[in-house]
Amino acid sequence: MDEGALVRKFIEAEMQLTQDALEKLRSNKDAHFSADQIIAALKELENRPFLITGELISEILEKQTRAEQGLPSQISSQTELSVEPQQKIERRVKELSYTKFKPLAAEYEPRVRVIKDVTGQSYSEGELSDFVNLFRDRYERISSILKKRLDLNDAVPISSLRNLLDKQLVKVVGMVREKRESSAGNVVIELEDLSGSVSAFVFSSSKDLIKKVGEVNNDEVIGVVASLKVDGRSPRLFVRDIIWPDIPIRREVHRAEEPVCAALISDLHVGSTQFYEDSFLKFVRWLRGESDDPDSELAGMVKYLVIAGDIVDGIGVYPHQEEELLINDIFKQYDFAAKLLAQIPDYITMIISPGNHDAVRPSEPQPAIHRDVASGLYDLNSIMVGNPVRFSLHGVEFLVYHGRSFDDVISSIPGLNREESTPPMVKLLRKRHLAPIYGGRTAISPEKKDYLVIDDVPDVFHCGHLHVFGYDRYRDVSLVNSGTFQGMTNFMRQLGVRPTPGVVPIINLQTHETVVKKFA
Repeated sequence: MDEGALVRKFIEAEMQLTQDALEKLRSNKDAHFSADQIIAALKELENRPFLITGELISEILEKQTRAEQGLPSQISSQTELSVEPQQKIERRVKELSYTKFKPLAAEYEPRVRVIKDVTGQSYSEGELSDFVNLFRDRYERISSILKKRLDLNDAVPISSLRNLLDKQLVKVVGMVREKRESSAGNVVIELEDLSGSVSAFVFSSSKDLIKKVGEVNNDEVIGVVASLKVDGRSPRLFVRDIIWPDIPIRREVHRAEEPVCAALISDLHVGSTQFYEDSFLKFVRWLRGESDDPDSELAGMVKYLVIAGDIVDGIGVYPHQEEELLINDIFKQYDFAAKLLAQIPDYITMIISPGNHDAVRPSEPQPAIHRDVASGLYDLNSIMVGNPVRFSLHGVEFLVYHGRSFDDVISSIPGLNREESTPPMVKLLRKRHLAPIYGGRTAISPEKKDYLVIDDVPDVFHCGHLHVFGYDRYRDVSLVNSGTFQGMTNFMRQLGVRPTPGVVPIINLQTHETVVKKFA
């Protein structure tokens, strides 16, 4: 029996092999005890096991050998007691095996407020009018942000340009309809607002402006400062500066009154052959106080687990994915993910948002993963939300977005790459939009309002998707890309991605200090 079939057989029996258990079974492949016999013996234990360790496999094999030889069983009662029952998805603080572990977070009630989420609010019919409304809403909201800037508060409508003087310095806020480059290296930006359109020229001789215009994307809303050309033809703008809405340099940062923390993760990809299960379980044991880590006090402060998408690997997401699946049934992927998450202490509230590998619609914004697909996740101490989502924990405001648009942003803006996961996040904050490029790899649903506009500045901006951990601060906003719990796949190899699995940032909601824990 090959490795994949062996693992699937145990999964079907509602048991999961750790890596050392799998190696133990591999070394036993020439023995005459079948996987079915071992599973049957495991089911006879007083507490039916879910996680099967190498030590337990060794004891089962020894027990079966002694039984064949007519000798009494030597399997220890301690082993039986150490196996955690998983007949139901339930979690109890009192079951924590380290009795000295006194989690501070268990003393506080959860304080979660969902501020903005598309779940239950999607009414798009995909009509042309829906797209018109979407882009009108995007323009109005981002232009409003731009016009509140001191350097753009005197911006004029495009339709008024023909009434102004030639060579007059003007300021305009518009949506980029098109950007094109001439053979001479000059760049023309076609801008439009609700009153009209105008061509804005950036000359190749202006090196700083050419660098700036390289970051301009179609369909985003920008401000320009320009010299006006009026000569009897349509007005034209000769650009002197390009301004993005950006976020304030200084702002009030919300802080929790209680000394509690949030652990931020994403991209588990449960069901993949490259899912780092051992690393994830090591993280779970740390949360439960079942490790010798000197940071056990920090573990006890974790009140929230925020998951920014791709809980499972999904089915048919990329070419030949089936060759790298350990679990090729989407329902079983979510069942297994729920069983893993069920081991997290029940005083920890989980906020679970989907990603592009999850069983939700591909277009953004995405509603929460539905109960019909992942009922086990709903049985946990969880809050199921959409992507993106804005919520607060003890008053600290989070913006969580999986990050599919990074594929488009990285490929279109010079200087960005997949090895550094926070610079693309900065670009989205500066543009005040989570998916500024329409028509790329990121499908966008034509909702009545644009749920991807960043109206209010968060305290914490949490993303995933790139599978590379990153942490930074930008203008008082904590930026976290939480990496992954998946190793290298062939698809990642083709993209040139070098993942950083098992890295978990823990953010203190009172101080905003972030501690990075490594479990791989």
